[in-house]
Amino acid sequence: MSHVLFLLRRYAAMVLAFVLALLPFSGAVKEEADDSVRLKAAIVSDVHIDRRFPIGQLALKNCYSDMRSLSPDAAVVLGDLTNYGDRATLERFFEITRDELGDMQPVVISGNHDIGHAKEADGGRMNPEALADFMTLCNEYFDYGIDVPYYTRLVNGYAFLCLNDESADNWDNPEYSDAALQFLSDELNTYADRGMPVFVLLHVPLSGIHGEENFYQGGGTEEPWNSAIKKTLEQHSNVFCLSGHLHKALSKNQDTPTYQCVNGVHYLNLPSYLMPNWPVGLAVNGTGYVMEVRSDSVTFRCRSYYLHNWLANYDYVIPLVSAD
Repeated sequence: MSHVLFLLRRYAAMVLAFVLALLPFSGAVKEEADDSVRLKAAIVSDVHIDRRFPIGQLALKNCYSDMRSLSPDAAVVLGDLTNYGDRATLERFFEITRDELGDMQPVVISGNHDIGHAKEADGGRMNPEALADFMTLCNEYFDYGIDVPYYTRLVNGYAFLCLNDESADNWDNPEYSDAALQFLSDELNTYADRGMPVFVLLHVPLSGIHGEENFYQGGGTEEPWNSAIKKTLEQHSNVFCLSGHLHKALSKNQDTPTYQCVNGVHYLNLPSYLMPNWPVGLAVNGTGYVMEVRSDSVTFRCRSYYLHNWLANYDYVIPLVSAD
């Protein structure tokens, strides 16, 4: 009976989320500018659009509309841009994002549904082909100028270090080349420890973080990449690792936390924007974060992009370590 109730609740939540996604956006109340904020970024993950179903595309447009009302410097999307990774849907994501962002800079990475699941949609199109398409579209639509799947995007002088899955045929588990791991080390040496935060973007979170082992066994990054990335991150101060993938509800429970600081590294895992989330906390759809960077802190403000309001119970204010 409990299993049936669980499925009914998930179904009801999904239906409600889709209804809310269809609501036209009339404009949120704009906040007064805060001169202490040096960087503002609106962040979502797992938008999962499909070119065959307009509802997800409309939900993404409404998300960007709400973001624009907040006047952020950047819009960050942490992967699973599409549901099945077909080239036409991936291009549709880039079209919508380019057309709807306004003055926001796009910072995007791919997810397992864009890379590992592409073989399901395009007649056996394998991970390297899907990854090549992703990079091509980053260059065509956003002028990234990249030829490798790891890159840095600078926004107001703050570094976003982006790592994409380089596996040959894995479905859900990312792999990273030695060159990507060296890139991560080199870029952290360049940008970290200045008293300014650095943001590392992964679609799949690292294992043992966010209570992944308590509700999604095997949902995190596998070895040897997991330990290698952790070790590199832990050598620096003011490092923030942002991820999605788990479809985990917002939670402050210590067994399944949305935010966690481990060995000095700050980890934040975002729920799925479009698809159902696991009910280990507040499992509503349409949620993300707005990140505000100040000289001495980073604030993550939880936002319902569907309802155009704040969910303050899941905010985090994190002091920065001084460069001195």
